[in-house]
Amino acid sequence: MDQRDEGTGSLRLYAGALALGMILTGCAGGPSQEDPSWTLVPITDVSMVAGEWEGTVKEHGAIIPEGTIHLTISENGTYKFVGQRLDDVALGSGFLETRDGRLSGDTERRIATLALYDHEGKAVLVVDSTARQTEKRYHLELTRTKP
Repeated sequence: MDQRDEGTGSLRLYAGALALGMILTGCAGGPSQEDPSWTLVPITDVSMVAGEWEGTVKEHGAIIPEGTIHLTISENGTYKFVGQRLDDVALGSGFLETRDGRLSGDTERRIATLALYDHEGKAVLVVDSTARQTEKRYHLELTRTKP
């Protein structure tokens, strides 16, 4: 194989990896402006999302979820969660307030924004959170288990 063939092979490999990444990102799920099956439902009152929710959590940019989470939201705006990964368990609580059709939570440990979506007739709570200490960002998609 000569120099020209090696360069072409590397370019093909890079293009293939890029295409695969774009396909996997597109199939990773979650709300997207291009996907009409996800409709934002403005949250006007915390009671709209009060109850128990479960789902997956992944670090921002990751394709595969890292763990699971159980979130309980009370009608007074307080919340509690338990998250579990292979090597870690996280617990937390705080207070949520409505802001611009979403919920916002801000504690010493994290900042979170919660948005409610209708996805093919099913309520999905999408949470984007940033850990203050590490500045790691997380994406959660939760479905209601109990009202």
